Amino acid sequence: MKKRFIISLLVLALFMLFVLIHISLNHTENFADNNSYAPQENLEAPIEIPSESIITFQPDINYDSKPYVLFFYVDWCGFCRRFMPVFGEIADKYKDKYNFMVVNCDNPENADMVKEYHIMAFPSLFILDKKINHKFALNHASVGEQSIFEEELNNYLNVRKNFIVK
Repeated sequence: MKKRFIISLLVLALFMLFVLIHISLNHTENFADNNSYAPQENLEAPIEIPSESIITFQPDINYDSKPYVLFFYVDWCGFCRRFMPVFGEIADKYKDKYNFMVVNCDNPENADMVKEYHIMAFPSLFILDKKINHKFALNHASVGEQSIFEEELNNYLNVRKNFIVK
């Protein structure tokens, strides 16, 4: 009886091993073709800023009354690369309501800003509103869906109206 049980376990283990190897081989063969997150370009090249509506962070920026949408990124991040064109479209669309700024987290000059915002994942989005002294982290889903990003921006503007005394 013990011998039969051990043989059954060995057969089951060999079957599971075969299944895992089969899945592993099929997954690696199709990964680059089917995975939308596979790198599409050289991750060593700097990310291009797609719009003139976007400014690059400078430590001595004089903030105006519009809130800022801050996009924290690194050049080697595939998600950052895919999101940057969307960020450019939104910047052009909302340029009358927001200022748009990018912060390259690999730039040593931006280390204090990265530390101040506790950036630990890329990309990260924040709304900085100096007029009401407020920092607001946007949901990470905002990076994945343009409609969610726009909804977050519109919601913030609606909430902001209640804080600003005319």
